[in-house]
Amino acid sequence: MTPEAARDALRSATNASQRLRARARWASTKLVVFGVSIGLVTASVGLIESKLLKAAVFAAWGVLVVVMTVWERSRLAHLSGTRQRINPYWVGSFALYGVALAVGASETIGDLAYWLPASVIVALPMLIGALRERHA
Repeated sequence: MTPEAARDALRSATNASQRLRARARWASTKLVVFGVSIGLVTASVGLIESKLLKAAVFAAWGVLVVVMTVWERSRLAHLSGTRQRINPYWVGSFALYGVALAVGASETIGDLAYWLPASVIVALPMLIGALRERHA
């Protein structure tokens, strides 16, 4: 092999590696989608008084989970350690969701001043995780 052919082969391998890494960055998209949606669910739980509408919100959440699970399984490229890196962001958002519900479930129903900031705070761990995962 000539030095020029070796350089071309290395350049080709580098390009292939970069394309594969770009395709493997699906976890940041997943975190953004779920971060925004958990924020919307949090706001909905606190601001919507109709039990039927709340049930529709949770049904939509279930559909989103199924759709995202199917989408994730179709991703063929995976970065090593993705699950270990993103799990703390999931735990953080769901822990904050639990706190928001525990603190505001009874006295603050319909209170915009409580539920909008709470929904942002609940979404933050996943959105931060999405940014960090994009640069992993």
